[in-house]
Amino acid sequence: MVVELKLLVSAQAERIAELERQVASDSHNSSRPPSSDGLRKKPAPKSLRQRTGRKPGRAKGDPGGRLEQVADPDAILDHHPAACGRCGDDLADAVSAGYRARQVFDLPEIAPEVTEHRLHLAVCGCGHTTAATAPEHVPASAV
Repeated sequence: MVVELKLLVSAQAERIAELERQVASDSHNSSRPPSSDGLRKKPAPKSLRQRTGRKPGRAKGDPGGRLEQVADPDAILDHHPAACGRCGDDLADAVSAGYRARQVFDLPEIAPEVTEHRLHLAVCGCGHTTAATAPEHVPASAV
């Protein structure tokens, strides 16, 4: 009876090993497609970037890349509060107690500069009309 039990245990051990191998296989370590992986959570992708040890952000003492305000802006728009932020009273006749300036830098719209070259005609005393020649950098009527 002991011999029969030993044979049964060894057969079961082989069967368990085979089943564990089947459960452990997925699309990464076998020829199975990824759709057969089921609802298992996939491992997070590992980054190949190495850490440098430096902290992120600008260096200490670096003033940064912001624009500085100019002393003489092209246009000044005054904005006054309409009502008190606490009680809601009208502030139309209130005296200004100073201001905080904010400046916006806008680039002008890019527009083409058009130069017209007029090639005049001249009539000679013999009756022949001669046209002026265009400069080399002006090959056609519109370029």
